[in-house]
Amino acid sequence: MIETDISRAIIERCTKRMLERLTNDVVIVGAGPAGLAAGFYLAKAGVKVTLLEKRLSIGGGIWGGAAGYNVIALEDPEITNDMQITTEKVGKLYLADAIEFATGMAYAAKKAGAEILNLTQVEDIIIKKNYVEGVVINNTAIMMAGLHVDPYCISSKAVIDATGHAAEVVVMLKKRKPELFPTGLQEGFMDVETSEAGVVKNTGEVYKGLYLAGMSVAAVNNIPRMGPIFGGMLKSGKKVAEMINEKL
Repeated sequence: MIETDISRAIIERCTKRMLERLTNDVVIVGAGPAGLAAGFYLAKAGVKVTLLEKRLSIGGGIWGGAAGYNVIALEDPEITNDMQITTEKVGKLYLADAIEFATGMAYAAKKAGAEILNLTQVEDIIIKKNYVEGVVINNTAIMMAGLHVDPYCISSKAVIDATGHAAEVVVMLKKRKPELFPTGLQEGFMDVETSEAGVVKNTGEVYKGLYLAGMSVAAVNNIPRMGPIFGGMLKSGKKVAEMINEKL
């Protein structure tokens, strides 16, 4: 076994993958619960979809459950059943192991045909004729170090902001178009029932070519936060996938 052969195989495979993903039907920013659900259902429908995750690990806020108790709650197991993730019914809730939930969603999305690129951070969006046509990306380590290194771009027919509470893509849009979202980007106080329903109801397109899913919906629409219950986020991901697939 020669060391350079290992390096060559890795570099060639990664280069091939990146070239294949320069153009996409859909780019999802954030591989948390909503992003992974959206990626899974889009890929199952035959859509070319790439998820971009700035962290080393996928899953967003899934891993820690509630204050480190790594179990998460759902009201409905339909989507976890689709992704073959184990749940246990306890009263009116369905509980899932947070570790299985995060890894199981990523595995299901990958097997359905979605590509997931971690350590990849979106630093800007591409807008032409008032339509979002892709994103500008860089390596997370470069961004964290604050180095002046130019990014590169990937295109898409739709972009989903699934970055969670921070609504990072919408923030980039609002910075250049301050007249948008005049109420500001902030979630309300904890109210699980209102939030679970509101996140799903308000999932959709907020600017031509830009869609919201998961807790980004809460931040942009000033909906209450919800804590360690993830059913609304999964349903939001599935809903945005269905909306985009129908439009495509």
